Amino acid sequence: MELGIITDEVHPDFAVACRHAAQWGLPLVEVRNVDGKNVVLLDDAEADRAAATVAELGLRVSGVASPVFKSPLDERAPGAGAVEFSVPGAESLDAQLELLERACRLAERFGTRLVRVFTFLRVPWSDEVVDEVVRRMALAAEVAARHDVVLAVENEPACVVGTGAELGAFLARLYDRLSPDLAAHVGGLWDPGNALAIGEERPYPDGYGKLPADRVVHVHLKDLGAEPASFGSFVPLGQGRIDYVGQLRALRRDGYRGSLVLEPHYAPPGMDPAEAARACVEAARSVLAAAEA
Repeated sequence: MELGIITDEVHPDFAVACRHAAQWGLPLVEVRNVDGKNVVLLDDAEADRAAATVAELGLRVSGVASPVFKSPLDERAPGAGAVEFSVPGAESLDAQLELLERACRLAERFGTRLVRVFTFLRVPWSDEVVDEVVRRMALAAEVAARHDVVLAVENEPACVVGTGAELGAFLARLYDRLSPDLAAHVGGLWDPGNALAIGEERPYPDGYGKLPADRVVHVHLKDLGAEPASFGSFVPLGQGRIDYVGQLRALRRDGYRGSLVLEPHYAPPGMDPAEAARACVEAARSVLAAAEA
């Protein structure tokens, strides 16, 4: 299980962030924003420059952290600035699928098969809502299959699927609909910190226990310290409320061989973002070592 980090969690300048990651001995970076620009809005030349930077530093890209389906289910435009990392003006299903097409092409340019997606902005959970998200995700799976990529469906507090229990229930419903060929192109992106932030008090073992372990294709790492958790109480791994030693041991036990990518959101007052990110890398390595003991 290789460790990586989302570049804009280190520095907004993509090259600077990658240089830090290489200096810290990380093998992987994940691409979400490049020089302040959403990854799906990069043109070919910009994407190629970013990919060249990654290669020159001896790094690899763990995945394209796209904003696909981080959009309103009713396709109405939200208020300005209401949704972090979303693409304004791309609220329709057709527009979102176009963004997915772009994300898949970018994945090829970055040398990865993984594209992160969401489950639309959060509304009350119901069979009708889940069925509609499943219907749209099935269309996305067809796009993924054409490009031979894997969609990693993330549990996210702002979206319909926020907890481990919700991600497990959603994937079960989705796999009931998909053919085996299409199902091979969709899996779960498990983020225990996101689950805690929305109120799942024990992401591990409770939330994780609701997931189909063999369908987890990617993992994001963050930790929260406040009680109750809030989306502003981030701390380095091992300093918060999530049992990450147990979680990492469970992933290994269950045969997980994907990446572990830091999305720490750790930003203490007065600390440089790169310094904060490095503290999170060091903390994650300590937790990994404890899990291997």
